[in-house]
Amino acid sequence: MTPPALDSGAPRPALQSWRTTTAVRVFATALATGAALRAGVLVESAPLMVVLALVAAVTSTLEWMTRNRPAHWHAVAEAVAVTTLIVATQSTSELGPYLAVPLIAAGVRHGLVTTLNVTLVSALTVGATVAADPADEGLTRIVEALPWLLVGLGVGLLASWQSRSTRTLVARQAPYAAAHQLMERVHELASSGNLGLDTASLAIDLDTAMREVTGCARSTVFVVDPDETIRALNGGDDVERLAREIELPRAEWTPGAAVVPLRGAQQTLGYCVLVGVPRWTHELDERALEVADEFAVRLDTAVLFDDVRAFAASQERNRIAREMHDGVAQEIVGLGYIVDEIESISDHEQTRELAAALRTEITRLVSEIRFSIFDLRHEVTDGRLAASLADYARGVSDAAGLRVHLSLAESGPPLPPRAATEVLRVAQEAIGNVRKHARARNLWVSLDSDGSALRLEVADDGVGNAGPREHHWGLQGMRERADSVGAALDVTPRPGGGTVVTLRSPATAPREGETAHGHHRATG
Repeated sequence: MTPPALDSGAPRPALQSWRTTTAVRVFATALATGAALRAGVLVESAPLMVVLALVAAVTSTLEWMTRNRPAHWHAVAEAVAVTTLIVATQSTSELGPYLAVPLIAAGVRHGLVTTLNVTLVSALTVGATVAADPADEGLTRIVEALPWLLVGLGVGLLASWQSRSTRTLVARQAPYAAAHQLMERVHELASSGNLGLDTASLAIDLDTAMREVTGCARSTVFVVDPDETIRALNGGDDVERLAREIELPRAEWTPGAAVVPLRGAQQTLGYCVLVGVPRWTHELDERALEVADEFAVRLDTAVLFDDVRAFAASQERNRIAREMHDGVAQEIVGLGYIVDEIESISDHEQTRELAAALRTEITRLVSEIRFSIFDLRHEVTDGRLAASLADYARGVSDAAGLRVHLSLAESGPPLPPRAATEVLRVAQEAIGNVRKHARARNLWVSLDSDGSALRLEVADDGVGNAGPREHHWGLQGMRERADSVGAALDVTPRPGGGTVVTLRSPATAPREGETAHGHHRATG
């Protein structure tokens, strides 16, 4: 079991190699101390022993800090420092055992090539140090240092051969160890409630901050996807025109517009395009960049987190769908065969009637499970909600015998993936309620989206009375999904009978040149 003081995310082989090299340094220090004591020069060698101990401590600390990504320069630096110190002070006879340490450590941590390289560096350092002071028995110092370098080389080569499998395992585990540490941090932040990785909320907050410091009417936040395309997180029906501002030189910006980059450590993570700026000055530019820098990494992390969350949710939904199909559905189908057998062999009329009723109920349950599997596997395709919504509504229509009327108008850029998925889930739940409870003949599904503002309506001509019921969480789930993307959900009676479920984003933000008294909160 890993001691609490150590990082539990470290691969065990890396921890073992670190312990080995640390033990080698401690042993060599003790051996050198004993040699100095035997020679009667312990007091005179004490300052050098302290320096060696510091070098050992620093190197061990650096090795611990880079245990999951071994750095070869540590071994080279230790070899140069130790060899120069011992040879230059003519302490080879007392402290010579420590000359072997860098070579052995290189063999344990890095392998054959590094061991040979460190040996060469040590030998060259010995030669350079002696050449810098040729008057003082240079040949004697070389002869005294050579045996320890040979010992270090031999042990280092043996260690490199013995630890080859360990280093291979560490290399394979390194990416997973880094991912483990990252997920531990994300889990810690999420558990504390301070994660704040929601792209919609961050885009709104950035828009608000930009309007406060620059006086612009509104702003549109764009992020750069891995394929180098840019995608809007908020904005209106002029998103495409604003995206073109990003490609223009500063001198060619549309009057009243400005582009502020969201800068990361190594690349631009996105852009914030402002419109309705009264007068763009150098001071405004600096203040806007300060705000953008504050949000840049948070926003980029939120985009990555959205992708991870969507992928994980999709994988889990598919797993549940497979489990339902291969498990519960097959078991219930098997029960249906048993009921059929009972009905066919029974001579009792009431038994046959009960069996037939049970068979009908089993058929209904199997149908519901198939609908649930269909719901779980249905996703937003090609970034367009209308196509996925139409496919789903038609699929339900064919299976349930509903007459479906579609009115789908989707323009502008696609909705952000998370927002589109949540809107689809709301529509699925609303359509599912119509199929299961409304006893309707007609289903109307309408969608109007410009990539920012959105209105979804699902209506039926059934029995109505679609209020919340005890121990039924469908309506609550729809409201939670709507809240998660900044939209409002209303469930109202339909004139003439039935129910209307409406999902809509709040009113759009002021257009260019208007006074910004509020801010637009998009579904994404």
